[in-house]
Amino acid sequence: MYSHPGNRPRSLKISNFRFPLNALLSGAHRATGLALVISLVAYLTLANFILFVPAVTLENVAACWLTQILHTGFWIALTYHWLSGLRHLCAEHFLQPKTYQLINSKAVSYLLLATWFISSLSITYRVWF
Repeated sequence: MYSHPGNRPRSLKISNFRFPLNALLSGAHRATGLALVISLVAYLTLANFILFVPAVTLENVAACWLTQILHTGFWIALTYHWLSGLRHLCAEHFLQPKTYQLINSKAVSYLLLATWFISSLSITYRVWF
């Protein structure tokens, strides 16, 4: 077994780690990508039911609350994934230190989160009301 040479305490619990904001945003970008793939499978399943099961119609599916949850989740995940992906692309293509620091600053990160939050409220309102 490996013995750590230092005297610092070690803990492997994930709750003890404190990730920077950019790492959390990057992880959320990956999670929303996974949510988009899952919602794509759900939309394809709905399309299969509508096309091949005569009892299921587009009007029945559109009125179902599960479909509204799917629409809400899809559009919220897509909005975040798009905003975060745009930020990632800008950070990768602007290699000058000053521009890179600006894109990765906390102000831009909080602006991304605020934009996504306002968009999420708008999406939720549009889907449900």
